[in-house]
Amino acid sequence: MYEQIINSLRQSGWSLVTLEGSWVSATHESLNRGLMLGDFSELPNDFRPWISYNTNIPKWDVIVFCPDGIDSSYLKERHFPGIQLWYWDMRLGNLFPFPPTNDQLIPQWLKQLASGKPVLLEKKSRTELSSKPFLTYALIGINIIYFLMMVFAGLHLFPNPTEGSIDQRVLIDFGAKVNSLIEAGEIWRFFSSTFIHIGIIHLAFNLYALWALGPLTEESLGHRRFLIIYILSGLGGSIASFFFSPVLSAGASGAIFGLLGALLYYSYKRPALWRSGLGMNLVVVILINLGFGFVQPGIDNFAHLGGLITGTLTCFVITRKKK
Repeated sequence: MYEQIINSLRQSGWSLVTLEGSWVSATHESLNRGLMLGDFSELPNDFRPWISYNTNIPKWDVIVFCPDGIDSSYLKERHFPGIQLWYWDMRLGNLFPFPPTNDQLIPQWLKQLASGKPVLLEKKSRTELSSKPFLTYALIGINIIYFLMMVFAGLHLFPNPTEGSIDQRVLIDFGAKVNSLIEAGEIWRFFSSTFIHIGIIHLAFNLYALWALGPLTEESLGHRRFLIIYILSGLGGSIASFFFSPVLSAGASGAIFGLLGALLYYSYKRPALWRSGLGMNLVVVILINLGFGFVQPGIDNFAHLGGLITGTLTCFVITRKKK
């Protein structure tokens, strides 16, 4: 496999330089990006001496071949600041980036190189563009535009409980979850309420969470599956709130908890990713936010739970179907 990848790089017009042992560096004149490839048993203590000879290359990716598999202890033993490593578990065929990254270009390259085909840089640049989390950014933009429309209609940036009637009128007009109106037939509020926020602080918290979680979810599961999880989780949160909470509610938090649940299941099914700490970090974030929702008045934890369960189950179904 190693020799095949080296040959494919050479056929693709890459310049190869022998470093030490099995390690080689590969650069291409049309890219400001370099590759280093070698066996885990010969992993150096520092890559900087090798990089210093190529000062015109600002970004390096290191492909570490692991014939006997990988273990999370590898990540704790050695750290290489400024270097993106890709541990290739050759026993199971998994590629594990460290530190974690959403970059899809290297996996695409390796897949093509391992098949014995040359890397077509123009084609791959389009692939890299298609991997951008544009749906995440679109959803952030939609939420901001919707909020600005509500502000122009009279919503307060910082709602005052003593003047809540003005804000409540705007929230209802724009589609907040109101049980009596849904029972009267306005079921579209299950969907519209996921784009409504009660003040700029509410908006900022939810959009920051979407900005942090969205790209990783979208690039891990794909654009279509990401959108399915987001929409269904938002609906699941609204429906749970309808059945278990009588108060007016709104916000994207149900959909965001759905992304948390989807990422949790995704990492659970990938032991190396779970052992990296992502899984337990997600568990901690979920527990802290649910605990905060139970002790802080005014937070619709039923929407959070509904979104979390819906997102987890949706991820289970669509990834199971994919297999």
